[in-house]
Amino acid sequence: MEGSSSQALTKRSADMSLMPPPPPPKRQKRPSQVLDEDVYSDALSHIIARDFFPGLLETEAQQDYLQALESNNKDWIRESGRKLTQVMTPLPEGRRRVGAGTSCTPRRSTALGETPRTYVGGTPGQTAVDGNHFAPEEEKPEVDLNMSLGAFQAKYTSEDNESFNALLDKQNEKRASKYGFFHQGNKIPTARQIAYRDKQQQLLENGQSSDALITTNSAGEERIALAASRPSQDLDARPASVDTFTNRQGPRNSFMFGPDGVEDHVVSRAQDAELRSNAPPKAINYGGTRILDVRAEAENNVPPSPSMSAIDAAIAGRPRATESETGYTGADTPRVNGYAFVDAEPTPSELGIPVTDEEADAAEQEAAAHLLPKVDEGGPNPFHIKERSRREDVHHRLVEKADASRRKGGRMEQLRNLGITPGRTPTPRFASGLNIRKGGMTPAAQALANRIGTPRRDAGFSSSGASKSSWTPTPRMKPKQ
Repeated sequence: MEGSSSQALTKRSADMSLMPPPPPPKRQKRPSQVLDEDVYSDALSHIIARDFFPGLLETEAQQDYLQALESNNKDWIRESGRKLTQVMTPLPEGRRRVGAGTSCTPRRSTALGETPRTYVGGTPGQTAVDGNHFAPEEEKPEVDLNMSLGAFQAKYTSEDNESFNALLDKQNEKRASKYGFFHQGNKIPTARQIAYRDKQQQLLENGQSSDALITTNSAGEERIALAASRPSQDLDARPASVDTFTNRQGPRNSFMFGPDGVEDHVVSRAQDAELRSNAPPKAINYGGTRILDVRAEAENNVPPSPSMSAIDAAIAGRPRATESETGYTGADTPRVNGYAFVDAEPTPSELGIPVTDEEADAAEQEAAAHLLPKVDEGGPNPFHIKERSRREDVHHRLVEKADASRRKGGRMEQLRNLGITPGRTPTPRFASGLNIRKGGMTPAAQALANRIGTPRRDAGFSSSGASKSSWTPTPRMKPKQ
């Protein structure tokens, strides 16, 4: 029947029965915001000095404030005081607070003819510039410095790093396209794979889709037909063996690539406990590398027991509310024998009296003076060198005595080896006498010399009477007949 449309199932052609090509290589996650090279390096220097070199920024801020006081420049004093207050204010995690958007220490410049604001004898830190220097500068991006070093590098990057990352991504794409068979199971693409890719590209350009099983109804519409799979279907397409350990990237060098483990996709007990824990995530304690600040420790120190004023108030029947109770306001003053301290006098701002600029500057200077290091002028010098103990003195005397005796004995031993008695007139030696060089011989050489120089004794009779008597034969007695 020519008018009826075919309801037969069509199978995908041979050139389309292959697997699709691998996805393009994934691009690594890079920082989102790009900064100028100078701004990026200054921000990194500021964060490293703040977190990993404790006390460096505080010392610089204190020195800057002292120089401002000596210069008597009100603007410089006000600016240095605010900076000192920001630097000396600690954060909960131990770092120091800085203003957002300040990536480096502000540089102060003076116009021509103005005296640099430095102390006498010091190296000038400012350079005189002309009036064109104060022209409006380009707006720099706002940089947040109140974060750790890792968070800053994850958020910001420099222009040089960004250009290098772009070149690296481009090179990786070229390498992936050139050595694509590494990503396809270490197989060179065949003609069918190339034809399949061409077909897919044509379908994408035409806006059509490729289906494995399609049907066409009487209206001419294409429908997807899902046939139930049977054990006897496509017997030739079955794999020859079961692949229990698939390796999609082909063989790898065991020296450069270690065996795959379960650490990447299996959660350990420690990780599971850390996820279920209510404790904050692990972080670096920057305060652990700092020298203890006595002033801050005294301010934050909480007494382990109630003060005497609280005990006296409880005995007198006037219990004060604690922080956990509703009546606690924090404004109660301690009492001594039932009497409270005198209330503080109201400030000019509370009284509504206008404050002049000189008074405001004096108040700021007084507040900043508390942040400067205190010098104990009345007490003794805390630094002193500990004196040597008696045991160390005895040790030094014994060492010196042994060294002196060793040097003296060595000289006398050299004189004795030369045949000279120290402190006496040398005795004359003759050729027939004992050889003085025999002292430098080895024991075997000395024994040989003694044996050669000493005459041998006769093994038979000697000329002495005792010898003769000892060797005179005894006459025998004849037996009587």
